[in-house]
Amino acid sequence: MDSISDHADRTTDTPITLLIADDDPVTRSMLSIALARRFDVVGVVEDAQQAVDTATLARPDVALVDVQMPGGGGLTAVRGIVHASPHTAVVMLSSDESDESVRALLSEGAVCYVRKGIDAHELTAIVQRAIRAQRRHAAGQ
Repeated sequence: MDSISDHADRTTDTPITLLIADDDPVTRSMLSIALARRFDVVGVVEDAQQAVDTATLARPDVALVDVQMPGGGGLTAVRGIVHASPHTAVVMLSSDESDESVRALLSEGAVCYVRKGIDAHELTAIVQRAIRAQRRHAAGQ
């Protein structure tokens, strides 16, 4: 098993690994197709427990996680992913932007929160920024 610093020291030639967790099959499919061109999609799952299990095994660089999904929702997924794979940058996806929800997710370890429906180009840029932020955090900066 590799360490946080192993992931932070990756070269730019190494593809960024990505986990997608959303209960909507259309959203999962669209995200997979749009992001597979730029990232190595290591898992596409439909509930919080599957997200945690996949993150534990695959240790992705980034997890895109829907806030409202079966198995405990995004909050359960964030807690489990951060615990099992601390180097993984968790990016939350949802149409719900209530302040309480955003604060709770960020306080549990999500790196950022984006609204569903964002275009693939912008989401790609957000994923890359999330990785840089997570790496700086892991390095103690």
